[in-house]
This record gives sequence, C-alpha cells and structure tokens, in this order.
Amino acid sequence: MDKKTYNTLLLTGVAGFLAALLVGIGEFTLQFSPLGGYEAEGYGYFANVTKDKLTIGHFFSTLSAPLYILGYWHLGQMFIRGGSKVHGWIITLLGGYAFMVGNAWLGGRIYLALTAHEIADTTDVNVVLQLQSLLSDFGAHNEPLVNALRLAMVVVSVLWIWRIVIGKTLYPRWVALFSPALILGVIFTTYFTGLSIGVWLLPAAMNVVHLIVFTISLYSLHRVYKQGIPEQSPNKSQPHSQSHHQLKDN
Repeated sequence: MDKKTYNTLLLTGVAGFLAALLVGIGEFTLQFSPLGGYEAEGYGYFANVTKDKLTIGHFFSTLSAPLYILGYWHLGQMFIRGGSKVHGWIITLLGGYAFMVGNAWLGGRIYLALTAHEIADTTDVNVVLQLQSLLSDFGAHNEPLVNALRLAMVVVSVLWIWRIVIGKTLYPRWVALFSPALILGVIFTTYFTGLSIGVWLLPAAMNVVHLIVFTISLYSLHRVYKQGIPEQSPNKSQPHSQSHHQLKDN
C-alpha cells in the first residue's frame, strides 16, 4: 500500500471514528435518562432530560452524522482492497444510505422529546390525550427509520463475518468477532438483563458499536501499512502475464 492510499484511508477512517464519537455524544445528551425506561411506551424518559440538553444533543448529533458517509467509504475500501470488490461496494453504499436514514430518525427525536415534556407538564386531561395521540403518530413515523438502519447493519454484519473469515479483506480474521450486529446485540443484552452499564450504553448504542468498529479498522489499516501486507487486485497478475508473453515471443 502506497503512502497516498494509506493517508486517504486513514483520513476517512478518522472521519468515521469522529462521526461515531460526536454523534454518540450528541445522542447520549439527547436521550440519556439515569432512570432508564427507554423501552417503555410514551417516551416518558425524555421528560428526565432537560430541554437545554435536548437542544444541544439534537444539533450536535444531526450535524455530525454525515461524517459516517466517509467512514463507510473507508470500511468498504478495506474490503475492496482485500479482494471483495462487490461486497465492499455493497457495504459502502448500504452503510452510507443507512446512516442517512438513521439521521432522519435522529432528527425526529427532538419532536418526540418536546411533546413528551408537554405531556409531563400538562394537567388538563383533554390536552394530555390530544398530545398522546400526536406523540403516537410521531412515533409511528419515526421508529421504522431506525429499524431500517438496524436491518442494514445485519446485512453489513453478514458480509463482514463472511468475507473476513475467508481472508478476503485487509482485516485479520479475528476482526470477524466484532461485527456491528453482534456488538449491538451485546449492548442490548446488557440493558435488558439489568446491568447498570446498559442504561449508559443504550442511548447511543449504534455509535458505541462504531467507535469499536472504526478503532479496530484504523488499527488494521496501520498494521497493513507497517507490515507491507499486499493488497489484492484484479490486475495483480498482469505483470507476470506480460513477462510470460515476452519470453514466449523471444
């Protein structure tokens, strides 16, 4: 791998890491409730988050999310340059698309949160019922978006495990253990089994996943560059082929 390629992959990998870090900070600020209750209907946990934190978290996370596009280009290249061209482009395009859909979901959380605050602050029963109906409609249009993101991560994870295990990427084989869906499953398990750390991890779960993924990817990139591990290319055998024909002609 030449220096220019390394620097390009390094910068885009760092962009992905920053996306996970900044969106994670924003999403945590927007959604963290020390009492948990994230799975309860009605989004009541948002009432435990101050409106200042809701505003800061909303803008911090949504404005940082486009960096994920660069990050997924980096991940795709780590597959493409290891011999998985089609699979790498699927990961690049699907991952980038999924996180743009995810950002639409994230941008809608502020409306759910502000409505939940109004419900908590209102004593008029009729107004509460109207707001609860509105909140239900908001949620019905918001939640399918994050489910689309999660489904995309399952597809990415299948390709991740498959191609890494057979050695068709620039990642060492042990990286297959750190597929996005598997890490996400571990985080959800910590929450639903009652571990206290789950309350802290769940509000920004997808970003925690990608902090781990991009950290490992940057390590793997550095390893490839320093050890001089060759990239696999469709044209790799071309020089040998040309030399063979030259010898034959002579």
